[in-house]
Amino acid sequence: MRILFIKFLIILIFFNFKIANSEVFIKAKINDQIITNIDVKDEKNYLLALNPGLKNLSNEEINRYALDSLINEKIKKIEIEKRFEILVNNKMINKIISDLYLGIGLADIKEFERHLKNFDIDMDLVKNKISVEIAWNDFIFNNYNKAILIDEDKIRVKIKELSKKNLVENIFLSEIIFTVKEGENLNNKLNQIKNSINDIGFEETAKIYSVSESRKNGGKIGWVFKSQLSNKILNEIEKIDIGELTDPITTPGGFILLTINEKKNELIQINENEQFKKAVKFEKNRQLTMYSTLQYKRAYNKTLINEF
Repeated sequence: MRILFIKFLIILIFFNFKIANSEVFIKAKINDQIITNIDVKDEKNYLLALNPGLKNLSNEEINRYALDSLINEKIKKIEIEKRFEILVNNKMINKIISDLYLGIGLADIKEFERHLKNFDIDMDLVKNKISVEIAWNDFIFNNYNKAILIDEDKIRVKIKELSKKNLVENIFLSEIIFTVKEGENLNNKLNQIKNSINDIGFEETAKIYSVSESRKNGGKIGWVFKSQLSNKILNEIEKIDIGELTDPITTPGGFILLTINEKKNELIQINENEQFKKAVKFEKNRQLTMYSTLQYKRAYNKTLINEF
C-alpha cells in the first residue's frame, strides 16, 4: 500500500512539473468552466488569421480581445446547453467557412487550410466555433421569433410613398451594437470604441466590440432606403455625414453606433412586393438582433466570471 502511495506521489509530482514546464495556467473561470492561457493563445491566433487588421493592435489589446471573445463564447454555450445539445450543421458550417475565406481574399478551402496552418489553427477549431454561433442564432430564433412584431400596414404605406418618387436617397450603413456590463461606465466604453476606430478602423473595431451578427462583416448592414429606418434611427442618421458616427442609440440590452459609408440618389422604379419582403426581413433581423443582445446581457449577468 505504501509503495502504491509513493508511486502516486511520484506521478503527481511529475505531472505538476510537466504542467509547470509548459506554463499552463488558468486565465478565467466561467461558472465551472476554465479558460487557460493556451486557450487564449489559440483564440488570439484564430482572430488574427481571420482579421488581419488586428495586427495593428498591441499584444496586450489582442490578448484582452481574445479573452473577452472566449468568455463570450463560453457564456453562449452555457446558455444554449441548458436547453439543447449543440449539433453540427455541416451544410451551414461550410457556407460560413466559404464566406470567411472569401472575406479575407482567399480562393478556396485548401488555401484557407494552409492559411490557418500558418497560425497553428486547425479546421476543427473553426468548425466548433461556428457551431456555437449557429446554435446561438437558432436558440434566439426559437425563443423570440413569435415575439417579433411587424407593422406590415405601416411598411406598405412607406413603400407606396417611396414608389411615387423618382429620386430616392440610398445609404450604406454599418453598425456596432455593444453592451455595457454591470459596473462599467458608458463613456469609458464609448471612448474605447472610438479610440479603436481611430487606430484600426470601423470594420476591425466592429469585429472586436459588436455583439451583432453583422460584426462578421465588419458591422456592414448594407444599402438601405431612409424610409426603411425607424424615426429614432433616422433622426440620428440625419445629423451625420459620410464617415462620421452617431451618438449611442439606446436599445433594449445595449447601444448602437452607426456610420454612413456611402450615399447615393437613385432613379428607380420600385417593385412594391419585392421591396416589402426586403423591408420585413430587415425589420425581423433588427428585432432578432435586439433580442440576442438582451438575452446575452441576461446570461452574462447571471454567470459567475472570475479572471486571474
